[in-house]
Amino acid sequence: MALVVDLAVASAEADGGGGGTAELAAWLDQEDELRGQVRREPGPVPEGALGAELAQLVLSLGSSGAATAMASVVIAWLRRRTGKVSVTLKRPDGSTVELTAERVRALDSAGLRAQVDQLVAAVWPADSDDDA
Repeated sequence: MALVVDLAVASAEADGGGGGTAELAAWLDQEDELRGQVRREPGPVPEGALGAELAQLVLSLGSSGAATAMASVVIAWLRRRTGKVSVTLKRPDGSTVELTAERVRALDSAGLRAQVDQLVAAVWPADSDDDA
């Protein structure tokens, strides 16, 4: 079973989130379990622009292990952000989860583990035993 998750980065900083999305994509690409599973989706091309900003990432998660890897990378990436940054994850059924840098920045190791577990539970179907 594969699960597709859309990731969108929102930032109050000057880049509007497009640069942050590209940076998060690079972080995800560095994770062995996710390499080759991250697709970049451009947004609309603004009038007079030469190209579109990166609007969102689409991840194909083939196992709960991949979901855990994705959650760990997203949380680690958020912890390094300054300013107001959030990542919204959207499942094909329309359900969404939003994480903010402020929410995860001050967590201790137990809190981080709990946050990863909560994120995995939110994106990976509980009734699936597929860990392949």
